[in-house]
Amino acid sequence: MKRPESLLPARSTNPSRWYRSSAQQERAGGSSESGQRSSLPQGRRMDDAAWVISSRLIAGIVLYTGIGWLLSLWLGHRELLMAVGALFGLGLSYYLIFTGLAREERQRLAAQATSKTAGRN
Repeated sequence: MKRPESLLPARSTNPSRWYRSSAQQERAGGSSESGQRSSLPQGRRMDDAAWVISSRLIAGIVLYTGIGWLLSLWLGHRELLMAVGALFGLGLSYYLIFTGLAREERQRLAAQATSKTAGRN
């Protein structure tokens, strides 16, 4: 079955890649609409950060809600312990996310300082 070409965006020059974001096209060797190429590591870092943040939030909530449910089987008070577990997991997830972002920022600043001092010599 042939796909109707009218569903493709008007700016698309390659119908097989119309669904890709500009960052994916740049990594694949295409050009973005702005004509500027971003560095490959920056695009990967942004993709990785999004997945890490999402997975930490989901995993924290699911894991600690599950722990709350297991404790509720032993102690009772199912709703209370599951809610406390979910909130604890959410809080711990945010803590891990923000400490990870702060660590990355410190590393980025240290790398900039190193490159500036190396450029002066």
